[in-house]
Amino acid sequence: MLGGAPWLGPGVTHAPPLAHSHSESTISPRNNVEFSRELLYNVLEHLSIAIASEFAGTPIRLVAHGGACMLLHPILHELAIRKERYHLSRGENVPRRRTTRDVDYIHRSFVAEYESRGIINAGERLRKCIRATAQQLNLGADWMNSDADVALPMSTDPTTNTPFDPIYTASVKENNIRLYTVFTSSNRLLTIVNVTPFWAVALKLVRYAKWDPGDICLLLL
Repeated sequence: MLGGAPWLGPGVTHAPPLAHSHSESTISPRNNVEFSRELLYNVLEHLSIAIASEFAGTPIRLVAHGGACMLLHPILHELAIRKERYHLSRGENVPRRRTTRDVDYIHRSFVAEYESRGIINAGERLRKCIRATAQQLNLGADWMNSDADVALPMSTDPTTNTPFDPIYTASVKENNIRLYTVFTSSNRLLTIVNVTPFWAVALKLVRYAKWDPGDICLLLL
C-alpha cells in the first residue's frame, strides 16, 4: 500500500475516481517513490483505469524508454537476474537495477498519432490521467514524463519532405510491438512499447548514468 491507497493487482476492474483539479496543487513536482517491478505494474494498472474513463474506452499505446522498460520487459528482467547470479557465483559484486523513479515516454508523437485519429486534446487528457494517478497514489508529478522529448531527434521523409519521429516510427512497427511490448493492462486499454533495441542503446549511450552501462550490456546480449 502506498500513501494509504489500495494497490490493485492484475485482475483489477475498478479504481477511485479521477482526482479533482483543486487537489492537484498538493502533488510534489518530483517523484521520490522508488518503483520496483511489481509496484510499477500496479501503478500502471491505476493509470489504465484513469485512461479508460478519460478516453471513453479507446485503447492507448505509449512508446517508452529508460529504466522502467528494463524492469518491465520479462526477458530483459530475467537476463538481469541471471547475470547477477553469474557474477555472485564468481564472488563478484555487480548490482542490478531493481527500481526506477519514473517512466519516460514519447509524448510529442503520441499527440500527433492520436489527434490524427480524431482524438481531441489527446496530450492534455493523457497528462490529466498521469496527474490523477499521482494524486491517488501520492506520487510526484513526474512519475511518468516526457522530459527527454526536447532532446530526441527528428527526421524528414525524403519523399514527402515532411518531418517525422524516427524513434517513435520504428517503435510502432509490428515486429517491435510483438517483441518489445512491456506492459498491457488487465483492461486492455493501456499498452506500453519499448523503443527498439537500437534506439534504446543509443539513448543510454547519450545519457550514460548509473545503471546505463549494465542496461546496455543486457540489450546487446
